[in-house]
Amino acid sequence: MIKKALSLLVLTAAETVSAAPRLPKDVQTFVKNAEACEHLAGEWDSDLPKSERREITRSIKQYCAPAKQQLALLTKKYKENPPVLRTISKHAYDSVKSYTEVAPDDD
Repeated sequence: MIKKALSLLVLTAAETVSAAPRLPKDVQTFVKNAEACEHLAGEWDSDLPKSERREITRSIKQYCAPAKQQLALLTKKYKENPPVLRTISKHAYDSVKSYTEVAPDDD
């Protein structure tokens, strides 16, 4: 179920990014990662079964860790390009900025 929702989210993000063809490839990748990160952060709940929490945690790491790293690099790289910087800032969600790796759920 989570994988289907994530696949749909990534497809939606890809359509959003493709609607703005002037975005550099690295920014397109960041947008996809940031959108997935934001979605997955909203899915995590301590009341979920352990297996689902683990799957969501793995997926969060897969998307949020690179998005956080990309955010810093791309903000610096495109600081002189206001349209691209606006897109980066628009996708600089709290879930991306505040991401920290957590230990696996071993309850």
